[in-house]
Amino acid sequence: MDLFAAADAQLMRIASSVPAASWDNLTPADLTVREVVDHIVAGNIFAVRLLDGASATEATAGLDTDQLGPDPLTALATSCEAQRAAFAAADQGGPLHHPSGDITYETFVRFRLGELVVHAWDIAIGADLDPTLDPQLTENLWAMVKPHVSEMQSMGTFGAGASDTLPQDAPVQSQLLDAFGRRPTSAT
Repeated sequence: MDLFAAADAQLMRIASSVPAASWDNLTPADLTVREVVDHIVAGNIFAVRLLDGASATEATAGLDTDQLGPDPLTALATSCEAQRAAFAAADQGGPLHHPSGDITYETFVRFRLGELVVHAWDIAIGADLDPTLDPQLTENLWAMVKPHVSEMQSMGTFGAGASDTLPQDAPVQSQLLDAFGRRPTSAT
């Protein structure tokens, strides 16, 4: 749960720094900043439902509409808090009925943390903010994700996946982002 708290804090710090004029800027996710934040909120709501035992159909119902309303930051903060609580209370032993197939709790933890961290970077890039992510969070997430990259990519939600072009000694942030289909242009 400490990683979720760190990921949420990083996400809120970045989203809170987005200038009003930048919410319509395009991000590396091929969505606007606002659309990425909406996607995160919808994903958090989806996670709460799924962790509560919903089917994939039940968990995704109604999430194709705007989830932000007039106050995107409050919607984001509220959904992050609800997701943290849902993960803390969830049955960690049973399968979760994800749209890509049944998955374990541990797989879903990696999936959701990856979404929060990578989309925080997307927002920072789209809003022309400093894209440097929390190094400890990034290192801990990469340690969790690296052994499972192929499994996560098989879920079909991480774009093109790893480029296989990074040097072995590339910064951890670059390795993580690259595995999630992002192509950072700097040493981040």
